Amino acid sequence: MSDQKTSSAASSSEAGQVTSPQIRPVVLYVAALGFALWGLGWFVLIPNHQSQLGWALEFLGPLLIAIAIIMYEESLTPRIGRLAVVLASGGALIAAFSTSIFAVSPANLEKPAGVAFGYAAYGVGLILGALSLGAVLVRKEQHLSSTDSSSYPVCPVGCPCGTVIHSSFASIALGAAGFLTWGIGFLDLAAQPSGSEIGWDLSVVGSLFVTIALFLHFEHLSARFGRAAIVTGMLSAAIWSFGYLLEAINPNAGVLSSWYTDLFLCYGIGHLLTAASLLLVARRKAALDK
Repeated sequence: MSDQKTSSAASSSEAGQVTSPQIRPVVLYVAALGFALWGLGWFVLIPNHQSQLGWALEFLGPLLIAIAIIMYEESLTPRIGRLAVVLASGGALIAAFSTSIFAVSPANLEKPAGVAFGYAAYGVGLILGALSLGAVLVRKEQHLSSTDSSSYPVCPVGCPCGTVIHSSFASIALGAAGFLTWGIGFLDLAAQPSGSEIGWDLSVVGSLFVTIALFLHFEHLSARFGRAAIVTGMLSAAIWSFGYLLEAINPNAGVLSSWYTDLFLCYGIGHLLTAASLLLVARRKAALDK
């Protein structure tokens, strides 16, 4: 009981401390630019779903995000492990290429095979993200098996404990389940490119799971990245989920239909909010590093 109280008190102290995010500013700026271009692309596509500029931005934005993740690999590897980092980077790259076929020729939107490719690539990317979190979960279990559970992961937020995984089992597992459900939903859409209510329903549930996982880790993330950034990020994820809900209501609406305008709007707002969240983290880091 004494150990539990000590752990709880230390965790509370950890949550209240202010620390500079352990990430290079350039990584944050590249990722923010990626999300901004991704969001801008959706707004370009709203009046014309076959705009080549819009789809080019839809490809370039996610590609920059994948590059940012790769740039962060060396810092992440000691904490979450090489396997998790490789899976996350690979998933981000594959998801980025989901729109490449439309950037090359927007006419592929009119071909079931083209639409299926887009859904499938994004779904595979999400599933690799789920496997990445699964690898993190295994690594955390290995750490706990070799560490006194009454003292792990109790340490100051700003400590140089680069191998500590602060996220709880619940938040990691729920995040992994969310990405897996989300990915399966997109694979179902790939199998039925004309529309699948189940596919969109799974996407709604999966993205909501990811949002809840962020909420479960809210205190630690807020201490490290700032409350405003995390709230903005969670709002972004919730808006994505709402967009999927709109598609679940009318699953047979084609990519070129006016119904997709609402989805593009939700995507655009969500991605711009994520870009704003990353810029808030960068500003916090600059202020704390002075």
